[in-house]
Amino acid sequence: MERVVVVGAGLAGASVAWHLSRTHAVTLLEAGEQPGAEASAQNAGMQRRLAHDPVERCLAIRSGRWLDDLPADFREAPPARRVGGIIALAGDPTALDAGVAHLRDAGIAVHDVCDAPPPALRGSALTRAWHIPDEALLDAHALVTGFLRGLRARGGTVLTRAPAQTLELGPTPRVHTPRGCFEADHLVLAGGAWSSRLAAQLGLHRPVTVLQRHLLAAHSHPVSAPDHPYCWIDDREVYVRPEAGGWLVSPCDETEVAPVAGAGPIDPVYRAWALDKLERHLPALADLHFTGGWTGLRTFAGDRRPVLGPDPEVPGLHWATALGGFGVTCAFAAGELVADRIRGTQPDWIDSPAVAPGRTLPFDRLPRAPGLAL
Repeated sequence: MERVVVVGAGLAGASVAWHLSRTHAVTLLEAGEQPGAEASAQNAGMQRRLAHDPVERCLAIRSGRWLDDLPADFREAPPARRVGGIIALAGDPTALDAGVAHLRDAGIAVHDVCDAPPPALRGSALTRAWHIPDEALLDAHALVTGFLRGLRARGGTVLTRAPAQTLELGPTPRVHTPRGCFEADHLVLAGGAWSSRLAAQLGLHRPVTVLQRHLLAAHSHPVSAPDHPYCWIDDREVYVRPEAGGWLVSPCDETEVAPVAGAGPIDPVYRAWALDKLERHLPALADLHFTGGWTGLRTFAGDRRPVLGPDPEVPGLHWATALGGFGVTCAFAAGELVADRIRGTQPDWIDSPAVAPGRTLPFDRLPRAPGLAL
């Protein structure tokens, strides 16, 4: 049985390890105290399939189908709570038409929101809005835990406090950690924000951009309800989701930063920016009082698509990184794609070259997200 070492036990790495555990001897290495405690734990946990990019939609649609029929590894703590999601536009009403058509063609219910918006969107000046009733709030911890439960049940190994100190490639790739040296036939780099540093150890130029984003918490608001759909005004880049009787809110800011462990503190400038966006675009929530929050890391390649699959220059090296802000939405399919490529299978449900590590990328200038606006 071939051996695989996966570096990084966030959503991407845990998914790859889980998929491969049926056919390979897998060792999953995590630098931190526990798996899934970095970027995987810092997001808002919203499943979003109505996205601009068709490749991202393919990953999200396939992951969503898996969520509809979860295997036993995930039934002890179900990771999904379906509240529905609303994606709205305040400008060009046709901006997401291709995405809506793609989802409907895949059998996903997407309804036009006409005369009766949910409470959080009352008074919002919108040109178009769609309700996807099956969208879920996803628990990243439950997803990672389920992946690890299945991995261990099939004989895989999970080691924490095992940062990759030195990587060696060749006929037998090796990863040196404080907890020992691990040899493998295949090495998967799933280090998220630390992917570029790992690549640099191997003399490879595979940079990713790390962007910081704020997520703010407001509690005890009368418009909030456990079954209220999350609401995302796409072209004004602001979203809200119900949480503990209040709301989680993001102004969808993007600041390039160096990766650091743990969630970061709130910058008052972005707290004010979020309130300004609420006042202008979600007036029903303009009276929110933020009581906490954090900043999290999102990792992107130069074209904002994931980097998934075998490295074109180094035999035995594979990548599972740059999932951006869509790790909870796309992790299952991303892990499946990487695992299939290690097994020598070419997936037929996605354009694999569009996410291949060897594709040409504008690494020197990351394009802004569609609709990113004040």
